[in-house]
Amino acid sequence: MKSNLLLTVISICLFAACQPTPPPSATSSASAGSNAAERDYFDISRDYLAKLDEYDPKQGMVQTAYYLNRWLARSQEQVAWQRDAMLDELPTELRSIPPLQALDKREFTVEDVRYLRQASWARSISKWVAQGPNPLELSRWLKQLEQARGEPHAYEVSLAARLFDWTVRNIQLSPLLPFPAQTAGPVGTPNASPLQQATPGPGYTAFPWQTLLYGQGDAWQRARIFMLLCRQQQIDTVMLAFDDLRSSPRPRPWLPAVLIDDQLYLFDTRLGLPIRGPGGAGIATLAQVRQDPGILRALDVGTELRYAEADADWAQLVALIDASPEALSYRAKAFELEAAAGEPLFVTVAAEELAKRLKSQAQITAVDLWRIPFQAWVYREALGARAQEDPEAMRRLWYDEMILENVHPLTQGRTQYFRGNFEKTDDNPGAKGYFVEARVPDTFISQIESSPEVQASLGMVRTRENDQEWRYRLQIAKGMTIGIKQTATYWLGMIHYETGHFDTAVTWLKQRTLDASDQNPWKPGARLNLARVYEAQGDLELARKTLLLDDSPQRHGNLLLARYLRENMERQAKSKTPDK
Repeated sequence: MKSNLLLTVISICLFAACQPTPPPSATSSASAGSNAAERDYFDISRDYLAKLDEYDPKQGMVQTAYYLNRWLARSQEQVAWQRDAMLDELPTELRSIPPLQALDKREFTVEDVRYLRQASWARSISKWVAQGPNPLELSRWLKQLEQARGEPHAYEVSLAARLFDWTVRNIQLSPLLPFPAQTAGPVGTPNASPLQQATPGPGYTAFPWQTLLYGQGDAWQRARIFMLLCRQQQIDTVMLAFDDLRSSPRPRPWLPAVLIDDQLYLFDTRLGLPIRGPGGAGIATLAQVRQDPGILRALDVGTELRYAEADADWAQLVALIDASPEALSYRAKAFELEAAAGEPLFVTVAAEELAKRLKSQAQITAVDLWRIPFQAWVYREALGARAQEDPEAMRRLWYDEMILENVHPLTQGRTQYFRGNFEKTDDNPGAKGYFVEARVPDTFISQIESSPEVQASLGMVRTRENDQEWRYRLQIAKGMTIGIKQTATYWLGMIHYETGHFDTAVTWLKQRTLDASDQNPWKPGARLNLARVYEAQGDLELARKTLLLDDSPQRHGNLLLARYLRENMERQAKSKTPDK
């Protein structure tokens, strides 16, 4: 059964034209008359890194690591690096993970390259998002902020707001799972922790690159994407948390906060909204909410949806620094220094320095490393082991590897979207073209279980499996094909939103996603983005009504947004009413 499931995934992959394509050779990427021995190996590695979106990423990552290692071996650069002392505060289970054992190694791995690719995606996204307009609802407040704190301060706040808005709209919110309790009968060893058993929990089930590719994540995974984007714009962010003895895990994360000068501005990835400041204006700072409890209490929606942190004990406040193991390594430091001469790629985190800034400038007394980046490593390794016995875990890994880790139109469209390449050019189909290619006709899908011709076109050949096993494999193939089409459809709507084609965006988000009769997993994201489209078109009432129908994990935030839209309409109506 396991091998047959793998065959199904491979068949879908092949049908969708995701055969591995060889990456460019060093000689083809070099200038005429050059060879690898004469070229700057760092430049070659950056060529490979830039083309991982276009070619077989696995092979390309190996080649990228190879040339990075050739560069590092020949480099005479003196890199001032030392192991971050904050790592000593991690529990033993996390300190022992392989990447932390290799922080000082002078040899890049494929995982290092994957991390560099993740940063490269974030840089591209943050660059084109930075070119967009300021959120309309913040315009007046930002002008006041500029007068009070200066233009650089106000600009960084506005940029953070744009990056947050992109994150919320593009990473559909998943439920935040409870932190698993220790259970008996673990896989592997008698004393294995829930993490070592690959038990799903909050925040750690996906690396940021996976969250970006999948387009969905829980509130903590959303926060990591927001912080990743801010890093590429050199805006420091932290995850605020409360070290409550009654919570699990400890400390319990709350929301990401952007550190600008001496202020921490608050953005709630669970609500999908910045915390509003005093009087409902602008974005609140930590200092403001500590001084005025009513700011957080105003986030209640009736008695059903209470904002729990409004009752928190501020003495328990902790700032958590998001630093992946790779970001703390010698290799990342060396890469970042070398890249600074060209187009910078920010891949390190100076955790100790940031902790000092938080304590001296933002009056934060407790600072720690966020454990989620390290827990994600433990979980992923355990999931690989669990997949040997668990068909569902195996299916998840295979889907990642065969669809999202190969040259599949869905992945190519997604990465072109990250790069801001929406439209077709002479040498690039663009994100739109790839997503259209990934959408298989419904007539084809309806015949997957019944037509030998359609099955053959998918590369599906029946082996020795019995009737039940064969039907199951056909159902898997059909389900995957439908899922790919649903995803491509939703992402096409997102492209039309980003490019200002609002009427077309309504077609893809409403008619083809939200109003679809099937079980479409993208309906929550489509509802939020559809409301944003209506808001951009000036139809605040329709936007509000759309949000009121939400029953997704973001219901609390969407109801708040609906309230804000109503208040905005009331202000507009009042301003149009002549004084008597």
